[in-house]
Amino acid sequence: MTSSKQGSGLDRRDFLKGFASATVAAGLVGAGEVLAKGEAGPPGVPPGQFGRNLLPPPTISGPQSGEAYWAKVRKTFSLPDDYIHMNTGTTGSPPQFVVNNLAVYNRYKAEDPRDWGSNLAVDFPTLFPTSPSATGARQAQVAAAFGANPDEIVLSYNTTDACNLIFAGTPWQPGDRIVTTSFEHPALAGPIAWARDYHGVQVVIVDIPSNFTDDMTVADVLGWFEPALAAPLGEGNKQYLAISEIFYKNGLRMPIPELCTMARAYGAFSIIDSAHGWGMLPIDCHAYGADFIAGAGHKWLCGGPGTGILYVRTSDAAANPLPPFAMGNFFLYGNLFADPSSWLESRAWNPSVYMQFRGESNTPAVYAMTDALSFFDRIGVQAIYERGVALGNHLKGLVAGQWGRNALWVQESSDARFATALTCFNPFAAKDDTASFAAMNTAINTILSDLAAETPKVYIRSVTWRSSQLAPADNRIGFRISTHGVYNSYEEVDYVFARLAHHVARSGLTQST
Repeated sequence: MTSSKQGSGLDRRDFLKGFASATVAAGLVGAGEVLAKGEAGPPGVPPGQFGRNLLPPPTISGPQSGEAYWAKVRKTFSLPDDYIHMNTGTTGSPPQFVVNNLAVYNRYKAEDPRDWGSNLAVDFPTLFPTSPSATGARQAQVAAAFGANPDEIVLSYNTTDACNLIFAGTPWQPGDRIVTTSFEHPALAGPIAWARDYHGVQVVIVDIPSNFTDDMTVADVLGWFEPALAAPLGEGNKQYLAISEIFYKNGLRMPIPELCTMARAYGAFSIIDSAHGWGMLPIDCHAYGADFIAGAGHKWLCGGPGTGILYVRTSDAAANPLPPFAMGNFFLYGNLFADPSSWLESRAWNPSVYMQFRGESNTPAVYAMTDALSFFDRIGVQAIYERGVALGNHLKGLVAGQWGRNALWVQESSDARFATALTCFNPFAAKDDTASFAAMNTAINTILSDLAAETPKVYIRSVTWRSSQLAPADNRIGFRISTHGVYNSYEEVDYVFARLAHHVARSGLTQST
């Protein structure tokens, strides 16, 4: 069956009936339980025992090549069957055992603020490791999953928190240079603007075009940045490449290892906003070659609100000097009785300690995030990534079949270095017409509201941006759909596409062909 056919003729009643039948056939739940999944609490927890005992990550049986396996994975999440969540790029949904464990951590902390960690280690010795410390064990877990050393990992609170730490700790000087893009999220763009305004840092903005065809190459991307990095720099000044790995605007993925290699060749340090990386991509921090990688735990890693991961390079310093850096978090920097601090202009401190501990931390939240990572590890981060990309490519095929390939802001590429689970498109004929932006913006956001009011409820979003840094305001718009390997399905993609096509046809605006 072709992609265009799979996306047609599926109404709401058919979707719910089909999902229920597939779920029962997979042996997951009884027919009467399909639309009442949330009433019983997480699997394996007796009634009334939610939040009483730590749970291990679920074990999913069967071959990953079949939809039955992924249907079982979906059932471990709190999302009801009449809710289609395709905006993971904004926030993910934690697995049910993670929701349970977060409640356990908070309950133990509330009942014994002094010894709550020790009590958890006694009651759940296999689920609450404490070597070299409770936090250190989780930093080591993250490091093993993402190709880093344990001392390079900080459990942060989101991408913004991590970027703030990076910029606060960097000793900016007038004449330093930051090479960035016109597509950055405020989490990175805000600190860059701060360094410009308060420290006299030169900011070079690489204009990112709106449309990307399937023939784009890594060499093309490197060519965007090389002139800025190769430009002469003042004596004693530093330069930094500060960019997103995946642009939140349109889902375009940058070839980070190649960009970091080029940056090093020009003496530049690299700051990578990977808000969409942890949980979507099989990241290897050392292979990336970046100096800093900031990302979210609440998005694709499904770790819950207020969680993130920050990588601060301490390795390979002999071959590639570390950037000058003063922690960013000054809680353990020094005191008023030792002048100056022994850490002045030093990089001998350990990020996993000196950046991690900054007053009272929300340790229950970041511990729950690492529990989510343990589930992803059990399934396989690579398998999750490949499925998310496959679902996204299926959607891209449906969009291209209905409105033409040019409706996609970023077309599917045969180069896996550009592959992501984000799809951004505009189905209207006036897609590239600034004069029609307001009308398309109104139509698209009306469609989003209508989809959220239906049953099943569909949660996707729109994104807007400037076609050039010279444009006075945003003048481009698209739907942005996230396809997560752990809880989205081909059936959901087909259904959402069919509903979108229905609402687009009713919008009154001319469609692309």
